[in-house]
Formats: sequence, C-alpha cells, structure tokens
Amino acid sequence: MAVVTVSFNGSPYGGWKEVEITNQFDQAVGEATVQMSMTPYSENFPCQLGDVAIITIDGRPVVTGHVHTVSGSDDFGSHNVRINIRDKTQDLVDSTIGPKQEVKPPASLKRVCEDTLKKMKLKIGVVDKVSPQNFNPAEMIKGWIDDRGHNYLDRYARARQCLLTTDGKGNLVIDRNQKRRGAQALFRGREDNPANNIEKSSFEVSDAGRHNEHSAAGQKSPNDRKHWESKSKGEASAQSNPVSKNLGRGVDTSVRPERKQHYRGGIGVEGKTPEDAAKWRASVARGRGVDYTATVSGFYCNGQLWWPGYIIPVSDSHWNLSTEMLIKSVTLRKSFDGGETTEVKLTEKNAFSNEPEAKKETGRTGKGGIGNTPPGTYPDGGV
Repeated sequence: MAVVTVSFNGSPYGGWKEVEITNQFDQAVGEATVQMSMTPYSENFPCQLGDVAIITIDGRPVVTGHVHTVSGSDDFGSHNVRINIRDKTQDLVDSTIGPKQEVKPPASLKRVCEDTLKKMKLKIGVVDKVSPQNFNPAEMIKGWIDDRGHNYLDRYARARQCLLTTDGKGNLVIDRNQKRRGAQALFRGREDNPANNIEKSSFEVSDAGRHNEHSAAGQKSPNDRKHWESKSKGEASAQSNPVSKNLGRGVDTSVRPERKQHYRGGIGVEGKTPEDAAKWRASVARGRGVDYTATVSGFYCNGQLWWPGYIIPVSDSHWNLSTEMLIKSVTLRKSFDGGETTEVKLTEKNAFSNEPEAKKETGRTGKGGIGNTPPGTYPDGGV
C-alpha cells in the first residue's frame, strides 16, 4: 500500500479519514480534498485558511499549495470537516496581473511566464518541457490591468500550441502531448479473465465544441516593421477585406462536414501560422470531446504512479474499445482504513498535440468505442 502523507505548515497530520487528489493535463491547478472527523469543541484544529499544505505519495509531492476552503457538518453522531487544498498555481489563476505588464521580444514562452510571475510577486517555478519557438519582435506581449494571470499567459501558450499544467510540486509546467509512453495499461475482458485490472468504467463521446473544419484567419502584425517596409503601398494583405481570405485549416473528419468553426485573426491565431492555429483548435476540441474513465485498484501500475500526459494501451470489451489513449486526468483516493483506488480519465491519443488528426486504425486494435466515429468517417467539409 502507498504511504500518503498530509502536512500543514511542515507538520504531518495523521487524523484524516479520506484523501482525494486530482490532477488534469489541461489544467494549471491540481487540488485535493482531505476529510477528517473531529471531536466537538476541539481546539486543536490542524490548519487554517491559507496555510501551506503538501500531500505526498511515497515521498513524491502530488499537491503543493495552500488550504483553500474549510467546511464542516455536525450532528449528534458525527462531526466531519472537509479541507480543500489547491496548488500554489491557484494564485496565478485567481489573481490579476496588474498595470504595465509587458515583455519585449525576442523572448521565450518560459521567460514570459517567469516575468509575469515575478511582476505578480508569486514564488512559482516554471518548467518548460517543450521549448517552443521564441516570440519575435513583431509579436506584442502585453496584458490589460484586469487580465487574470493564467488567462494572460494561456493566450501566449496557445500561440505556441502549448498547455499550462502543473507537476504536483507547485510549479507551472509548459507542455503538450509529446507522445510520452506510460508503463501502465488498462484491460477488461470477460468477468473471469485474470488479466482484468478495471473495476468499473464509463464512456462518453460528443461533438459538442467539435467541428469538421476549424479555419483561422491570419494577418501580419502591424508592428512587424520589417515586413511592411518591404511591401509596396496599398499591399493587399494590409487591407481589411482581403485579410480574411488568408485562412489556415484544421480538420476533424470524425465530425459531420456541416459543422464548421471560423476564427478571426486576433482571436484564432494560436500558432506560428493560421494553419497551426486551426490544427491546435481541432486537437484540443477532440481531446475534450472523448472521455473514457476507468477505476482501478491502487495508485501504481507496473511500478509507475498514475499521472496525466502519458499514452497507454486500453482494451475494454464492454465498450468495444481497443486502442491507445492519452491520460488527461487522474484522481487518486485513499481512505484511512487502507483502501486505494485511482480514477483514470483518457481521450484520443493525438489530442492536445500539434500533429494532424490520427489516421483510421484497422485490425484487431483501433476500436474507438461504441458510438465513436473514427477519422475519415466523413469527408473534409472544405472552407
């Protein structure tokens, strides 16, 4: 059994009844809920709002932050208290950046994050797992006084086709689906199959927020002096009407061709080119439109702690599912009497990446689940 340690202000606390920890690949804040039973009128409560709180599993930090909420309920039979802990990155999500926030390119996305955190006086580290292309002098990096920190940085992360997530240590992590392989696997066949490790599962596929075609309009920044000085007066691409013809496209041919989404240049460009932007939009939408959730016993599989961002093989005959999928969310639960379970939420393996949609899989594998339409089911709808 794994050893879960809950600490408040550096002191381990052993009076908890149940701990639940959730980390998501496309979210910048991990969080945990600690439930405990207190003696009525107790004056030895272990924490207060805002206290430093760290949860580790076998010595590995999985949430590092502060007490966010304290709530309780009481009757003649019980006196229960519930404590919600959020990663240090919660302050980036909930706070505004303030006045005069500007970074002058050339600059890396990591530097933009670090400068913003410093300006906000937040002691949060930045881990860059992608090293995307630097911003160039033509790209204005500037925020409004009332921009929330995460929303501001997320704009520039999307411009480099990246996600802002966390690592359990309280750091802000720049990442995307980089096809990292996990050691784990999920399997459920007939009820008497000894290889089964899935206790229960659920499956959902939806075209909400998904489109057959994502089209992003592109436009050169008016600050790109070198570009515009090389053009003749009256350059067509500088005019308001022709600009919208400069479209980049990303497709999801598992969605009906009647469903299309267009984005203006100022909002839609989330990459070096309009095509990059459109592909990223389609990839993120796919990742949020397919959900397979499995509950397994324990926190480890093949020696590796369950954690988001890894691709693993999945086979569940109950849902006609046999393919590789990306772990996008993990919830670890432990009760004081020793019970341990992990809820693993997965999506399509090409989601949250800068690659085009995956090709249709064939053979014994490549079954995407009941009701799920594989790539190539529908034609590319065109602009």
